Amino acid sequence: MDIKHLELFAAVARYGSINRAAQELYISQPHLSHIIRDMETELGASLFQRSKSGVSLTPEGTLFLQHAQVILREMEDLRSFSRRFEQQDDRLLVSMTRFSHTMESFNAVCSRHQTRPRFLYRLNEGSALDVIGEVADGLSDLGVINFAAHAAERMSALLEGKRLDFAPLARLSPHIVLSKNHPLLRAGRPVTLEALRDYGFVRYTGQCEDFLYNIATEGQQTDLSSSSRIIYVHGRSALMHLISVSNFYTIGIQNFSAQEPMYQCVSIPIPDCVEQIQFGLISRRGESVSQIEQEFVEDVTQRYRRLETQL
Repeated sequence: MDIKHLELFAAVARYGSINRAAQELYISQPHLSHIIRDMETELGASLFQRSKSGVSLTPEGTLFLQHAQVILREMEDLRSFSRRFEQQDDRLLVSMTRFSHTMESFNAVCSRHQTRPRFLYRLNEGSALDVIGEVADGLSDLGVINFAAHAAERMSALLEGKRLDFAPLARLSPHIVLSKNHPLLRAGRPVTLEALRDYGFVRYTGQCEDFLYNIATEGQQTDLSSSSRIIYVHGRSALMHLISVSNFYTIGIQNFSAQEPMYQCVSIPIPDCVEQIQFGLISRRGESVSQIEQEFVEDVTQRYRRLETQL
């Protein structure tokens, strides 16, 4: 159990519904339900009473919420306190969802300034919710997130509630990512979700944005999370290495620059796909951007805009 779990628990208590809290927090309902059940197991007590109309706190849940709110307030005070002493110059603190295109922009900017006598560069990776939380809490100054284009209004409300600005980068279609030596490619067969049904599907552990794995094509919805062969990994490197040496596949976007030369993997558009992924930059409202941060903003903007022009 960690601070993030306490925040999720408090949100469920506030909305009186796991489904509503999941929608507002932009995570999947099954994932949030699993977290709440794990918390109850760890505590050895039921936190919520379930009903058709939603959930309500049990006596144990009410007491637990009181303690959780104290901890959450203290954590916010600690974050505000620590931010006062952080070095403001020559730093680039970025959080990102797991797309190598963003990492390449970060690497490019850090490399250009590697001879500076003093600097602080940091790149964190996680889900969209992780990135939003880290930027809102001041652990990172900039964030690059992605979400289902049809959920833009809900995402806008979430960012507004955390006083974060959003700058769109690109709207892209999901692709199938697999090895250049995959049997389908070697046999010259079409690469489709149906054709890949009997191959292993690789996804990230704890990935909340289930829309990326629930793909709508013309006249059909494919829920990859219900695949009979699923491999869970934590990081981008592990995922790409695994795909490069196997017949497994995943869902991503267009090739990043090192994808083919380093991993011998290719990205192939999903036939008749009607889904779109919105990418964007987030930052805390009212805060100025340093020169090195502006360089990152310009680099990542150009990188994603180039991908958009390839459609």
